[in-house]
Amino acid sequence: MIQLYQKITQLIILELFIKNPYERYYLREASRILEISPMTVKRALDMLVKERLIIREEFKNQILYKGNMESSVFKHLKVTYNLAWLEEKNIVDHLKENLAGLSSLVLYGSFAKGENDENSDIDFLAISSSAKKRDIGLMDVLGRETSLTVLKPAEWKEQAKKNKAFYIDIITEGIVLFGTRPVVG
Repeated sequence: MIQLYQKITQLIILELFIKNPYERYYLREASRILEISPMTVKRALDMLVKERLIIREEFKNQILYKGNMESSVFKHLKVTYNLAWLEEKNIVDHLKENLAGLSSLVLYGSFAKGENDENSDIDFLAISSSAKKRDIGLMDVLGRETSLTVLKPAEWKEQAKKNKAFYIDIITEGIVLFGTRPVVG
């Protein structure tokens, strides 16, 4: 696994599969998309297959590669990539500017679990003293569908009682982007 961090080419190739984990790619197709020579891509893919981050499949005498969504390491790398992408988009600062009294911001759903693809929306829970719902331009900032649930602390406490499954998902699977984990006492 340590070899992965020593070669930038492997990371570039791995990024293709992290962004599109459910897509299957032929060697030459990946080479063309990434503008990297087929032999370099082949060596990198062989190493990623050996590390069990990528799956090699044979289909009608053709070899295809795809992300290994069964690998916890791959999923954690995907979550790390997702978080770095959100950081690059300055999403926390944008929401702090647009939501008065923001005390907690939690990423949840497929994006937090590393199960998202290019069509997945991004789910956020914001606990804020001002839970006024207004357009804060998340689609403009992120360039994809988002779901922002904004609740006052008292509303979150009530939600925790009414919708236990949602509450447990936020507490156990959610990733705190700002503030503290919104545990109801």
